[in-house]
Amino acid sequence: MVSGFIAILGKPNVGKSSLMNALVGEKVSIVTPKAQTTRDKILGILTDADSQMVFVDTPGIHAPQSKLDDYMSKCVSSATDDVDAVVIVLDATKKLTDSEITFIEKHLRRPSPVYVVINKTDLVSYEKIYPMLSKLAYLTREDGKRGAIKEIIPTSCRTGENVELLKRYLKGELVEGNCYFDPDEITDKSERYMICEIVREKALLFLQDEIPHGIGVYIQTMVYDGGLANIDVDIICEKESHKAIIIGEKGSKLKTIGSRARADIEKLLGTKVYLKLFVKVRDDWRNKGNVLRDIGYDK
Repeated sequence: MVSGFIAILGKPNVGKSSLMNALVGEKVSIVTPKAQTTRDKILGILTDADSQMVFVDTPGIHAPQSKLDDYMSKCVSSATDDVDAVVIVLDATKKLTDSEITFIEKHLRRPSPVYVVINKTDLVSYEKIYPMLSKLAYLTREDGKRGAIKEIIPTSCRTGENVELLKRYLKGELVEGNCYFDPDEITDKSERYMICEIVREKALLFLQDEIPHGIGVYIQTMVYDGGLANIDVDIICEKESHKAIIIGEKGSKLKTIGSRARADIEKLLGTKVYLKLFVKVRDDWRNKGNVLRDIGYDK
């Protein structure tokens, strides 16, 4: 049996969570078009007959501007501790930046092997990808101060292009040892955590751009009553004006978020769900330790 940990890193909205979900074959991490959707370090676990790969999904790399951002940055830093491989994800639809190259070089100076994934290839032509490959070429050779990229792999999480190939490469980095998790586990997160993430995902999908980063979600109560789960969830925002937008005219927006979330939560729990959503204002909550602790972002 071989096993190991693989960190997935990159800038916001390059498709890290989509890649982990594709590798695991299950929706472990929420996915939206909004940057910085992932706020926590989340494990996705893939176990087969002779191996267990534990993928570590991380928040997007960005300059911290609040206590919540500080927490997210710590998640990124700790994700690379003692991992067996690092996957750095780039976005094929965007120009490769100097900061991304510097980030790759930094990890090439560390012991873990580095793979670079150019994601979203279904959205661009090869002519768009070629300049990225050319710019990365020198990093495929060691120079004495750093190692070399093991492989550069163009992928599409939507079509599945090269996902199995990447999986085979990463399996080769695993080491002999026991499984870290039970074979039927696909993540380290609790049901309560996953429920909050589902609600947050639906809110991100249905709300305007200026609101999502000011939203937090946590469960007030969760009680099983026979074949029904009664769940009360608080959605935390920073302004009264945002609260009105989240609720929508005659509660329409909140009802949409709730109905979409309930359907996914029922799939997660395998039972009927009665979900109630409450919107509360907590001014500047992203800089308040007590609120961050309630939501689970200050450990």
